[in-house]
Amino acid sequence: MTLFSRLFKLFISVIITPLFVTGVFLFYYQDHSKTAILENYFNLADISASYIKRNIGESAARLDFLGQAASSYEGQSAAFENILNDSVKSNPEIIFAALLGKDGKELFRSEANDASRILGSIDISQDPSFGSINDKDISISYVDYTLDRPLIEIIYPLSNGNYIFAVLDLSGVWYSVGMQRLGVTGGLYLASEEGFLNFNILPAPKISGGALSEVLNKDNGLIKSVRSEQGDKFVGAYAQTILPGVYVLALQYGKEAFYTITLTSWIIAFFILATTTLSYFAAYNFSKEISEPIERLTEGAQEISSGKFDVSLDTSESWGEFEILINTFNEMASRLSVYQAVQLDKLLDEKKKIDMLAGLMRDGLIMCTLQGRLLFANATANKILESDALCGDLECTLYGTMARPGLKELTGIKSGTVFAYESEGKKTYFEIVNELFRPANEEAVSIIIFRDITAEHEIRSMKNDIFNAVAHDLRAPIMGLQAYIMILKEGNLDEDKKRKMLDAMDSSSSMLSSLVENILDISRFERGLLTLNKEDFNIAESLNSVITSLKSMADSKGIYIKSAVPSDLMINGDKGLLERVFSNLISNSLKFTERGGIDISYAYISGEGSTAYHQFKVKDSGCGISKEELPKIFEKYHRADRSEKGYGLGLSIVRQTVLAHGGEIEAYSEEGKGSEIIFTLPALEVK
Repeated sequence: MTLFSRLFKLFISVIITPLFVTGVFLFYYQDHSKTAILENYFNLADISASYIKRNIGESAARLDFLGQAASSYEGQSAAFENILNDSVKSNPEIIFAALLGKDGKELFRSEANDASRILGSIDISQDPSFGSINDKDISISYVDYTLDRPLIEIIYPLSNGNYIFAVLDLSGVWYSVGMQRLGVTGGLYLASEEGFLNFNILPAPKISGGALSEVLNKDNGLIKSVRSEQGDKFVGAYAQTILPGVYVLALQYGKEAFYTITLTSWIIAFFILATTTLSYFAAYNFSKEISEPIERLTEGAQEISSGKFDVSLDTSESWGEFEILINTFNEMASRLSVYQAVQLDKLLDEKKKIDMLAGLMRDGLIMCTLQGRLLFANATANKILESDALCGDLECTLYGTMARPGLKELTGIKSGTVFAYESEGKKTYFEIVNELFRPANEEAVSIIIFRDITAEHEIRSMKNDIFNAVAHDLRAPIMGLQAYIMILKEGNLDEDKKRKMLDAMDSSSSMLSSLVENILDISRFERGLLTLNKEDFNIAESLNSVITSLKSMADSKGIYIKSAVPSDLMINGDKGLLERVFSNLISNSLKFTERGGIDISYAYISGEGSTAYHQFKVKDSGCGISKEELPKIFEKYHRADRSEKGYGLGLSIVRQTVLAHGGEIEAYSEEGKGSEIIFTLPALEVK
């Protein structure tokens, strides 16, 4: 094969292939970058929608004052009417407010000047949603009173059955949002599926309602393309506002939005084409000038590699640097011949000794130059280098994430970096020790040691397990104590309530002390050293004590905890551990429940023969657990929701306790529909 053929193949593999890959990534870059721009538009639209929601919420919160006043001045119409007028005058965003009776018809009203001509007597009794409004709901909707400004209606139900009806003007809110521009041609707009709303500050693109309706029905919030009536392409994103059917749109002319991406792509494409052309001709010309000297050097190197050190190449037809290279080659061959005769055997013997010594080490040992040339590596180091142990994001490196670091990258890893190596199902942990050795007048050598720290790692893990378990189990009673302390600090309680609070705090304190001891018991149980302290006790009373300690947490979230366990139910078991079972299950449900509540039920189940069981169910109305996470929830340290604080020990402790009592435990859940934990305990005869 000619030199040109070799260089051309090298050109194909080294230059053309990367350029081809670059071209592929160019198209990927375009699509990814466009999506990133649209996602930025979505973030802007979503922030604007959240800003509108926050301002509507703040305005709606002011109606709470009117609701309190309506309750305070019930039956004093003149006094409340004055308060209503003062509220409208002092809050410019409220242009109309009225008190409605239980039948939804107007009793009193107060309005701004321009509201009198658009609102007659208010009667919401015919509104389809009137019958579904209760004292916990606030109805918010967008209305068009042809005032060329954003108005919304709010229906605020009162506890006595009356309603506060108000019309809010969001002009100030929308002005701060709608003035934002996207480049020269884009901006933020309010729209519905019927089209743009008529009070947008910036001129809206002429896009039909049908075109808007089509893009607004997509779930991802991105608008990759929508055509105006003139055929111009616009891109952007949208976000749903708190107002039903009203969206914030971030739109910009497509060519302007993607101008930089398009220009960059053309520049890269031109660079690829130019590089490909120049590289081809360079390979062609270069091969002609260096083919003969390189072929002679290749032949001479092959002879030396075969053990013939008396090689002497002809320099008569050499030129430039090749003449110097061939002369240097001849001198090197002469010196190698002498060196081989004197030192080769000695070096081989020394190498064997070093290889034998390094091979007996459990630690990995590597010697290499700073440029990444390997000088020596023992068996342990070779196995690690051939594995994926050093792949990924190694902390303390100079190079960040590395797919598979080479020796040059390894010399930049700081000492103290730890990684795991797994072989034949056994995981070993190593710590990197990196030292630089600089012999006099010679090239610097990097000595890299992979120090086996598996035993140290296991000891640290064991300590972390203990600390995590302690922190997890102490959290629930401490939170209960903190909640009661906060309530007592407010000082708005009578003596009877204070006494009840102090009793509850005393109960939580006792539970706290008990938990510390129980955590140690669980640790002993996992090592097979714990004996259950079984006794006959009233499980309903124990459960009520647990519920009392967690009640303040439930009240702060507005959810209930109900128990249907018979008040006279006696069981035989370890009272402290079973109380912890209920405490962990209820605390876990409280963490993932935002509305509704937690129901605890009981059933007596007769099995085959004389076998019978006590069955307990803890069911909540929380967010539920996915099918993928459900089989793992009883595993130690597993957390379905990583955003929640904790160590994933609660359900593992529950399972261990139930199994220790000879019972069984199962979990049932569906995303968005809550979760249900069912466990059984043998119905042993109570003495």
